[in-house]
Amino acid sequence: MLRIWVPSAAPRCPLRPTLGIMSRLGCPCGHTIRDNTDGLPYKASFIKNSFCESFSDWLVQEIQSYVLAAERGSISEWLRSRSYDESYVSLKLDHGNTLYDHIHSKYLALKRDVYECPACGRLHIETSKDNMFLAYSPESEKNNGALSE
Repeated sequence: MLRIWVPSAAPRCPLRPTLGIMSRLGCPCGHTIRDNTDGLPYKASFIKNSFCESFSDWLVQEIQSYVLAAERGSISEWLRSRSYDESYVSLKLDHGNTLYDHIHSKYLALKRDVYECPACGRLHIETSKDNMFLAYSPESEKNNGALSE
């Protein structure tokens, strides 16, 4: 199992749960896989199949609940009932950003990352422990572009 390096001064968004932020992952081939920007062609995220149905059910329930709260004018109470603190509630974000934060927080808690080494094609799959990866080598021993578009 591989462990990634997380800088000690990693930025943390105060509005979302603190999750490990990967910046470098060493591949057994010697290549360093970097994750320091969005839209990386060798990175993907996934939600385990066993979480998909419960995530979908949660999503429908939360959106319906939010819409009802919005119709009643009680978004602040809705947020507090979901453990958002007053500093977040006082931002009074628009509906789109509020729902994005709420849904994205749940997604971040469930998702796992996968990286394909650009040099050798190994897939590094995040385990259930944040910042721990297992490496799988392709039979071809080359980069097959498994995660490319």
